[in-house]
Amino acid sequence: MNKQLDRFIDQQKALLTECLRGCGRLDEDIPDMPGISDADSLKDQYYWFELGNNTPPENDGIDWEGLEKDLIAYSRKVWDEWMERKQAQDKREAYEMGRENE
Repeated sequence: MNKQLDRFIDQQKALLTECLRGCGRLDEDIPDMPGISDADSLKDQYYWFELGNNTPPENDGIDWEGLEKDLIAYSRKVWDEWMERKQAQDKREAYEMGRENE
């Protein structure tokens, strides 16, 4: 991959990771994460926002479907980490309230 594409993918991952920032209480029942764009949308976003070209080439040699799958896998890891934090928080709060067995 080239540096611009690497930066674009890193930005997409940063958007997904945003829900893990901060050390405050997790008030939601699920993480507040953006959806993953499909391969065609990722390609359009990359060419439009990163390169300023609103007409992406038909075949650019980039495996957009593979990148989509990588982002989905990454989002699942973020989701799992968020859920682990939430479960630990809920367990800790239940213990502090004397309800650890509920």
